Amino acid sequence: MLLRTTSLVMFIVTATPVLGQLRLQVTPCKVRIVVVDRTTNRGIQDVTVELMDAVGSSSAQSERNTDSAGQAEFQSWTGTHRVRIYGPQVHEYNGDFDISQSESFHLERIYVVEKEENATTSLASPITVPAVRLKIPDNARKEFEKGSKAMEEQRWGESRKHFQAAVDLYPEYDLAYNGLGVACSQLNDTPAARQAFLKATELNDKFAGAQRNLARILLSEHNYQEVAALLNRSLNVEPVNAWALTNAAHAELRLHRFKEAAEHAQRVHGLPHDGLANAHVIAGYALEALGQPQEAAEQWRLYLKEDPKGPNAKRAQEAVARLTKAPLS
Repeated sequence: MLLRTTSLVMFIVTATPVLGQLRLQVTPCKVRIVVVDRTTNRGIQDVTVELMDAVGSSSAQSERNTDSAGQAEFQSWTGTHRVRIYGPQVHEYNGDFDISQSESFHLERIYVVEKEENATTSLASPITVPAVRLKIPDNARKEFEKGSKAMEEQRWGESRKHFQAAVDLYPEYDLAYNGLGVACSQLNDTPAARQAFLKATELNDKFAGAQRNLARILLSEHNYQEVAALLNRSLNVEPVNAWALTNAAHAELRLHRFKEAAEHAQRVHGLPHDGLANAHVIAGYALEALGQPQEAAEQWRLYLKEDPKGPNAKRAQEAVARLTKAPLS
């Protein structure tokens, strides 16, 4: 039986949105802030994130400590925000970001500098530091830090220049190649971004972030074979990344690997997965192809529960009716 598939909306979360003007009308928005060590590219646990409005006002409800993945979540509003990140293990960070009027969920990834005395003993980074990161020359590291700072401020051309200088000084600098790829992507230089991400993954085959970044480019080219391979390798390192699970499942569905697609897509539901309700669409199609109509119908119901007005809502209603032999409401 020919499986009917659908066009799934998959997107790239950029590092930092453009700072905009204050708006007169605001709407509620869930905000997830991920605090990342600039050197290891890993989330930092147990730092305090204080979310404020544009003039710096906050409340007790606007402070959260990061979890084991470096994440802290808030219920807030659209518009301009200020953020302060502090703790005994990091140098304090103060910055701004903007949430557009159309967003109901906003993800902000913020790079901070971990204090030297904690860098090698952080509980948030239990995985052994790759060998290529143990011998980074000081001059290359300084260029990397300048590139990271420019990235935070969305000065993409300058960021690219510094990351390029870092890899020229130290050709095994996997983190700098990944940063270079992000900057090139923002400058719409996809061929250069692809080469940079590919080099990062070749230097460090356990660099899950670079593998996901390369997979984003390959997804846009419908290269599902390589996407599945990359994301499965990334999941060996970071097995609870909802984006990687969803898109690995999407690629596997396209390749008619229905069992793997169903398993990966179903795992997403047990994780925070705002914006990834289409994981249930993938699971629904895969389970139907595996001859499990009731389980497939349940996945479509979950999609309708999570995104009742989403682009696949009508398709979900039709699928539930077809799979359960129930009339459309």
